[in-house]
Amino acid sequence: MTTVNTGAPGAADDETGQHTTTSDGRTRAARPSRAARVRRGIAMVAVIAAGSGVIGLGTSVGSAAAEPAPAHAGWDGSRYWFKNSQGQWRWTSHYDIYKARTGGSSTSAAKSSSSSSGGIKQGWDGSRYWFRNSKGEWRWTSHYDIYLDRTGGSSSGSSGSSSGASADSAEPAEDGDVETAVQFALAQLGKPFVTAGNGPNGYDCSGLVQQAFRRGGIDLPRVANDQYAATTPVRAGQLRRGDLLFWSPDGTARGIQHVAIYLGNNQYVEAARPGTTIRISSMSSGYYPAFMGRP
Repeated sequence: MTTVNTGAPGAADDETGQHTTTSDGRTRAARPSRAARVRRGIAMVAVIAAGSGVIGLGTSVGSAAAEPAPAHAGWDGSRYWFKNSQGQWRWTSHYDIYKARTGGSSTSAAKSSSSSSGGIKQGWDGSRYWFRNSKGEWRWTSHYDIYLDRTGGSSSGSSGSSSGASADSAEPAEDGDVETAVQFALAQLGKPFVTAGNGPNGYDCSGLVQQAFRRGGIDLPRVANDQYAATTPVRAGQLRRGDLLFWSPDGTARGIQHVAIYLGNNQYVEAARPGTTIRISSMSSGYYPAFMGRP
């Protein structure tokens, strides 16, 4: 007996649109062929993948489908942009992946910056050290020793000068023990300010100074105003690398509440306050130390 497709439940899902009759006279839909089932499965996977917007992106790479296209490939301040083999914009927050996708090579010491200088100057910019590689391209590192290695041990630092403080931050301190203290303090850059912190994971201002000079074999008290009392006072025009800078809200030695290590070129390394990390800052007329001393 021949049957006719009447649109009964199940018929629309049957790839063949055909029915068969069982031995007891009942009618049932024939099972779709294996090829039809495979096609249906592929179609479902494609729909799911297309909806997620991550087809063929690989690990740690995101799609630009829901975001405005960047002005150019490379770092935009928060991620690295590149085009895939189909000309579609993709991004990643991992430098190594970016270099792999763009056919470049990565170095563990320094990361790429914008292809144009954009006002960049060699040296510390407040958060990182900038320098040019052998091809004249700008690179940066947060590690002072790596920076010195890439620049042959020299730093242009800050070009500003004031109050007679003009020591070159690249020159070592006259006293080798003091330079050891300076290098220890610089090695702590990026670590968090920790109240009463003595390291190794965090410091406050006087804790950083005490631990740094201890590495140079120089014992200093723990509190900033006591540290000033243990130094030889100097004037601004006498400042040299490794001297200590002190700030006092009321202008008295007893009222000293902050201390930092002078680097030269009007810069100093400090553990400033809660919520910040150990950093290099620049002296300014709006925030100028009240006292200066030489350990």
